[in-house]
Amino acid sequence: MSDVILEGSNLGKTYREGDLVTPVFSGIDVRVHAGESVAIVGASGSGKSTLLHLLAGLDRPTEGEVRLMGDDLYRNTEAEKGRLRNRHLGFIYQFHHLLPEFTALENVMMPLLINGTSQAEAVLPAQELLEQVGLSHRLAHKPGELSGGERQRVAVARALVNRPACILADEPTGNLDEKTADAVFSLLMDLKRRHQTALVIVTHDHRLADKCGRSLELYLGQLRDRPR
Repeated sequence: MSDVILEGSNLGKTYREGDLVTPVFSGIDVRVHAGESVAIVGASGSGKSTLLHLLAGLDRPTEGEVRLMGDDLYRNTEAEKGRLRNRHLGFIYQFHHLLPEFTALENVMMPLLINGTSQAEAVLPAQELLEQVGLSHRLAHKPGELSGGERQRVAVARALVNRPACILADEPTGNLDEKTADAVFSLLMDLKRRHQTALVIVTHDHRLADKCGRSLELYLGQLRDRPR
């Protein structure tokens, strides 16, 4: 049985607006194996986040295909694609995207509730993950009552609560100071190992990229191995 969790084959993306055609990249091949960590770096505007969104099923490629746990994401209905994403992928963004009207505990519970878990059954795993990220004393606090680093730790817990096969992280420390960024990244890598989850991280921080098992660079529309 293959240990490939997520695979993009011959991926290309071109934006069209009237007569204006803007190619972003083409012919991209990338495989993510169970438990590994992969960093994607590149200049601003190189298409790093676009590539991550294609792998996540959040944007449709102009060409190529994406397979998640062997299923072709873009041949599924929107409902089935959403089910596959929620079951197998966790997401962390630069701006945490926590729901401001809900507590930290409720935010972490949300993916479980969307997946059909009852509220009573969702409390314990969400609480356990918040304890693992050091926020057992912040369960009832809303995002506006948390620091930037605390909000990102809630986002890490939320990404892991469904026990996904892979976490996709788009500049998850880009909005934090260096010390807090290092702490959040170390926590993310520790939890990745503990939960045996693969990680794909888009980052502009080469220091963090060097701590991943593989480091790739998106350059002039092509994805290549990045020299250490």
